[in-house]
Formats: sequence, structure tokens, C-alpha cells
Amino acid sequence: MKKTAIILGLILFSYGASQAQELVELLKKDLNKEKRALVAEAMDIKEENKTNFWQLYGEYETETNRLIDLRAKNIKKFAESFENLNDDVASDLVSTYFEIETGKLKNNKTYYKKMKKIIGAVQAARFIQIMEQVQLLIDVQIASEVPLVE
Repeated sequence: MKKTAIILGLILFSYGASQAQELVELLKKDLNKEKRALVAEAMDIKEENKTNFWQLYGEYETETNRLIDLRAKNIKKFAESFENLNDDVASDLVSTYFEIETGKLKNNKTYYKKMKKIIGAVQAARFIQIMEQVQLLIDVQIASEVPLVE
């Protein structure tokens, strides 16, 4: 997963638009597969709840992918304007960043409530904790590859 995040950061900052989008899609697919495997291993879902859990997880993943796409576009915009960054673009980049972060929180709150109904509060909390830990690992890797605003 660490390797996937590093590659994502490099791709978003250095490749052309169509090339980057194709690679982002491949990396998302790989990342989603790794996350699913991690969740399957780390969660002890009762057999009678598995179908509903994985259906809900699929919805969560769809929402998360929407935010990943938005983040990729934002990083791409930063890369394209890096040399000539102005106040308007910087404000737009930060505004989009806030939208992404708000979306992540909203997504976690929404799916915690839904998961709680299916697997209980303790397991739902574990799910959110796992997703947050994965996201933090990805964030650290991407942050280490994207330069600071100058």
C-alpha cells in the first residue's frame, strides 16, 4: 500500500493529464483491492452480516473514490500551476482541500452510522479506525512527494 501511495503522488505531480488519469485509475483499483483484503482480515464480521457489510463497504468505497479523484485533480492543478502559483489558484486549491477533508469526515460519519446498524458500534468503530489508519498512511506518503507551496 505504501508503494501505491508513493507512485500515486509521483504520477499526479509529473505525468500528463491522460497518462496520469489512466495510472490513477489503475492505482485506485490496486489500492481498493489492498484495502478490501485488509478489512477482510482485520474485521471479524459474522457470517449473517457479511453480505450487508460488503454491500455497504462497496458504497463507502465509491464515495471514497470520488474524493480520491477530487484530490488527484487538485494535486494535478497544483503541479500545473506550481511555477506560477498566484493567490486565486492557491485559494482555489485550499478550498478544494477543505471540501475533500469535509467529505472524508462526512463519509466516515455517514457510514459509521450505517455500519453500526449492521455490525454494532464496536465493529463499526473498528472499521472507521482501520480506514483512518490506511488514509493516514496514504496521506503521509503523498505529502512526502508533493512539494510545499513557494
